[in-house]
Amino acid sequence: MKRLLTAIALMLAFTAGWADSPLTSTHFADAYSDHPMVQMADEMMQYDMPTTLLNFLANKNEPVDVRLAVINKIGWNFDGTTVGAQLGEYLMGRYGAKDEKKLVKKLDAGTLAVYAYAKAMSNYFDVKAASELGHQAVKKNKNKSFSVAMASALIDAQVYLDSDWGMVHKVVADVLHDGSLHLDMRQEAIDKIMEYINMYNE
Repeated sequence: MKRLLTAIALMLAFTAGWADSPLTSTHFADAYSDHPMVQMADEMMQYDMPTTLLNFLANKNEPVDVRLAVINKIGWNFDGTTVGAQLGEYLMGRYGAKDEKKLVKKLDAGTLAVYAYAKAMSNYFDVKAASELGHQAVKKNKNKSFSVAMASALIDAQVYLDSDWGMVHKVVADVLHDGSLHLDMRQEAIDKIMEYINMYNE
């Protein structure tokens, strides 16, 4: 009975617009509103990213969490293009990759996670390809970045949204409780993510 009531509460929450999905309802960019690049993303009038933002997102020396926050602030759209496609095209040109497979080999874990997250946000109805990119980023994650692992987990949570709500919580909570990871994301951002994800705890 308790599980049934929880499921009903979640469905009512979705209907009321309180929640939508792991990708579109975890507004962790708000924790980075003081950062100039996040502010620039917030002021974008269209989904045509300026070169300044593309340079920032592609720069492996910039903090992964802030780059993810930029994508989070830009948000999502329904036509499956924009951010992911633009960033992918830019990265292939910058790294001299002829296709995505070659690009994956060239990118560091952080930049690959950013690209995977951008691709997922561009079309959150179909994130299987983005999920695979996220897994590749985790495999490359030698520095044990919490942000890299969390980006992949959020994409995987989106995958499970259509099949197993219990796993929506588990894949993210597993990252949260992984003591081997280097915590390179602001606590406020983590709290905002878990505020939504914890609804699936039951």
